[in-house]
Amino acid sequence: MLKLGSLLAFAFCAPSFASAADMPAPNLQAADPNPTPLYDPSRFEIRGGFLASVARPESGTSDINGELVFPKFVNAPGWQDLLIPRLHVGGMGNLGGRTSYAYAGALWTVNFDRFFTEAFLGGAVHNGPLESSGPNESSLGCRELYHVGVNLGYRFDQNWSAMITFDHASNGRPTLSNCPANTGLSLLGVRVGYAF
Repeated sequence: MLKLGSLLAFAFCAPSFASAADMPAPNLQAADPNPTPLYDPSRFEIRGGFLASVARPESGTSDINGELVFPKFVNAPGWQDLLIPRLHVGGMGNLGGRTSYAYAGALWTVNFDRFFTEAFLGGAVHNGPLESSGPNESSLGCRELYHVGVNLGYRFDQNWSAMITFDHASNGRPTLSNCPANTGLSLLGVRVGYAF
């Protein structure tokens, strides 16, 4: 009886015992020695988001932003590559009917693995008032403005990123221009980017 029980137990359990030949081989592949970097300056990037005006007289209003970042056209070896900017063009559309503007300029990027920081410098053209007609109206002085700012961002993968953006447009009076007034525009907000 004991032998019959042992045979039945073996018959039912035998299929569950896999031989070494039937088991999948362990994945012994080494990590890729040259992984694809998260940041590739040879790609285009589109960005967009929402920013709020943080300076008077337009404080409390918000803007929608769209931007196209071009690939680097020239590269340099080593740290000198940081000195070569990418070009970017974009626009701010004020959702409260106040000042909107289009801009273009140079964008410098410094990467820290997934984190990155950027600075930009260029010019902008706006549709706001040149001289104020009331206490709650901008007085931008000239139609053409300097455009500067910074981004602090994080890359989720090779395509998607998110960033906090500070954006400023003004005529630089009295140091950089002869415009009659200069209230300037300062915005702070969040944007997302997609590289392709």
